Amino acid sequence: MKKLLYIIILFSGIFLYSCEDLLDRTPLDQISDPDFWSSEADLQLYLNRLYDGIEGWWVSGGGKAPTYDTGTDLVLPPPNVYGDDWTPRLDGVVQIPASGGGWNWTNIRNINYFLENADRVEEGGDMVDHYIGEGYLFRAGYYFELLKKFGDLPIITKPVSTDDEDILYGSRNSRTEVTDFILGDIDMAISKMKYGHELTAHGTRYSKDIALLFKARVALYVGTWEKYHQGTVFGGDTDGSGYLQQAANAAKQVIDDGNYSLVTGDTSNVYAELFNKVDYTGNPEVLFFKHFDRETYGSDFSNQLWNWPNGYGLTQDLTRYYLCSDGLPTDVSPLFVGDSIFSLVEVNRDPRLVQTIMIPGDIRRIEGTDTTYYDNPDLYNCGTGYESQKFRHIIVDPAVGVMNHNVDYILFRFAEALLIYAEARAELGLLTQDDVDLTINKLRDRVGMPHMVLGSITPDPNWPDYGYPLSDELYEIRRERVTELYGEGFRFDDLMRWMAHNYWVGKRFIGTYYTEELKEVDPNMLANEDGYLDPLMNSLNGPNGGYGFNPDKDYLLPLPTNELTLNPNLGQNPGW
Repeated sequence: MKKLLYIIILFSGIFLYSCEDLLDRTPLDQISDPDFWSSEADLQLYLNRLYDGIEGWWVSGGGKAPTYDTGTDLVLPPPNVYGDDWTPRLDGVVQIPASGGGWNWTNIRNINYFLENADRVEEGGDMVDHYIGEGYLFRAGYYFELLKKFGDLPIITKPVSTDDEDILYGSRNSRTEVTDFILGDIDMAISKMKYGHELTAHGTRYSKDIALLFKARVALYVGTWEKYHQGTVFGGDTDGSGYLQQAANAAKQVIDDGNYSLVTGDTSNVYAELFNKVDYTGNPEVLFFKHFDRETYGSDFSNQLWNWPNGYGLTQDLTRYYLCSDGLPTDVSPLFVGDSIFSLVEVNRDPRLVQTIMIPGDIRRIEGTDTTYYDNPDLYNCGTGYESQKFRHIIVDPAVGVMNHNVDYILFRFAEALLIYAEARAELGLLTQDDVDLTINKLRDRVGMPHMVLGSITPDPNWPDYGYPLSDELYEIRRERVTELYGEGFRFDDLMRWMAHNYWVGKRFIGTYYTEELKEVDPNMLANEDGYLDPLMNSLNGPNGGYGFNPDKDYLLPLPTNELTLNPNLGQNPGW
């Protein structure tokens, strides 16, 4: 109990200073306990507090099942809300903050304190090295989030004191140096950690498998960033190929290790059923998840996965990424019956679309013998008319009633390894049919879709215009990321790393056709001149009433003015 109190005091003390620049604060490691750092249990206790900070479902009532893709081209906020998602980033309306703005080093300081003290443990155990590996993986994760926001960063490997003037008033390391530092931490984690199946808390603690998949995620991000931003003010020091090879190697090791596999089953529901579980323990596809239940989080916890509407709207662009059931794009396939009536959107399409989007007749809730069916969208909360059913848990537990929110959140799953391997190989110009069969076609097999065959890909007239040419296979791999990973929080990062601004600047993403039936639901919705729901018609600030992203500055966030006043050597990001 004494050690738990010590941990709480330490983290609470750091939190009190989190709104100021932690690099300029006296470190709080004077709070010390001679009995702490004596056993592997102490390491676990410290790290447990960091696991609490991993994002999952929002833990306050929002009347919706959230998605971290809201505000991108795939998912729009409701028409009564502008912001609280990625929309301001894509619209280029972020302002330079006086403080905060994501420039927060609390987590870095917390984990540096852990790594500096972990070797004090003298009472050995077979988990000591593993917990230290978790520490390195946490630091890599914290740095990766800062890298995505700000690019160049100071590399700090210890708790900073007022004597560390070289750090307090130092400059930032280049994004490539920061990337190498992150990958070095991940490699250290990989060398120390156990595989997931060797852990008692399999799936809810970091493992070697997760570190490998995270390495693949990071390396793919920075590899494609440095490839596509090469020659711009945001470019790194390389052409990205070395990182892409690391991404391919790490993803392939996850595949070859054989510890995880895709969940399979009835093609008509296997994809949907993957995302609404109350416990992913033992699930063959899920490497890491965050467990949620009201008993742990209390009455304030409310991800509201039972509820309707979802509080956001899927876009027409999202629906048209999904191929028809013959494997052809909608503009080419004779099976496409149109989508001017939103109930038609699922007809003859990839089953993942059917299991992702709501149409009349779908089940909203099953409560005992009572089944409630979906009729029409709540347009006020879903301005596109396309509502999502991914993540929804429709069966009410009679023991807790409709306020049951016990649905776990997936943070790493095996499908991502397949997609990373395929993309990295294609970016390197090394993709083979064997690679495609191992990855993309495994995902398509799960839902009964035709295979992707190199050399026989039908060009899609609606392939996004990224402002640069792509091979047919890369277009299709990017499509597969959308259809497999929608709603899991990857889309904004994908758009940034691909330097894809040409795709959305000056454009608005729309919803379904505003039929007479939908006008009866809500007669006050915004629609464009072609009659399609256009919820952001009067909200955006760019050309043609579309997104106003400035590619000369908006790929990174600005540093706060207070930080630059304290340390001018940090320098502001380009264009700001």
